[in-house]
Amino acid sequence: MNNERRDVNARSYLPRSSPKRQSTLNIVGVIVLVVGLSTASIVLVMGAGRSTGPGVSGAPGDWQDQSLSIEDSKASSHDVEMYNGKLGLLALRVSNAFRQPESLAMIIATTSSLFALGCFFVSRRLSSGQSPENDDPLL
Repeated sequence: MNNERRDVNARSYLPRSSPKRQSTLNIVGVIVLVVGLSTASIVLVMGAGRSTGPGVSGAPGDWQDQSLSIEDSKASSHDVEMYNGKLGLLALRVSNAFRQPESLAMIIATTSSLFALGCFFVSRRLSSGQSPENDDPLL
């Protein structure tokens, strides 16, 4: 039996990563980034082609009485606030904001970008921890 103790925090004790794992993480990051940004673009383009709401005509300057949806009226906001409180009203407004194509496209693009950056960061950390000459504790 070996009586030597190994420091579990030492760099030499860390498992080595393979270049295959690093390249896989980089490929996954690129795929997620491309698919996410493409999906966000498609959502934005498809959402821009839709009508802004029921009763809104396409001609500028035309105004109709049904251009304001029932959820946006003061009476509806008051009723939601009375029955559900301020938190219910906030939840309704956030829910309506997420239904907009611009907001949804931004959420998709941001989430995919953050996930891809995470993949690139982990891959970079694996490659910097692979060489034993690199003893910098901050890497």
